[in-house]
Amino acid sequence: YYGKVDMPKGFEIDRNKIKNDIINSYVTDQGLTDNKRSYAYSDYKVPFSQPLQWFQDYIRDFFKSEHGQTLIPKSNFAYILNPGQASINRNTVDLVDLRNSPDYTLLYGVDIDDKLDVTIEYNDNRRANRSWTLPLQNNKFIIFPSMQRFYVSQNKTKRIQTILLTSYEYI
Repeated sequence: YYGKVDMPKGFEIDRNKIKNDIINSYVTDQGLTDNKRSYAYSDYKVPFSQPLQWFQDYIRDFFKSEHGQTLIPKSNFAYILNPGQASINRNTVDLVDLRNSPDYTLLYGVDIDDKLDVTIEYNDNRRANRSWTLPLQNNKFIIFPSMQRFYVSQNKTKRIQTILLTSYEYI
């Protein structure tokens, strides 16, 4: 599922506040590098804020009205991609504890100077190792099953790019 966050006038999401909260938060994991490319594997903890709550309310209502399921946020963290960095290929489930793992992952463009591509990997029965690439831009989101591995393409701009990642369980 993907789309644009289209809030009513007067209730727009303050993405600058979310970005500042992310930048001023703390890193929960530290990076890794290989000799071909540099990865930003820093999960920035996202503190609670009113704009973040409005965003989560919007996503919950969107998903309920479009798909008949209620999403409950499990965790919020963010990627800050510096110039030349990309995210690592990962999913957001704990393979040792699938019962308590999230059902869906959401990526939201908080502050993206130019579009970034999100590649989601999946298997389609006997056709293994398939992928689907979608653009991620400011104020747009992508929701997909948490079991799917994904990565965000390299930041080819000279500015940092900020992406919110929220995991959900559904009821």
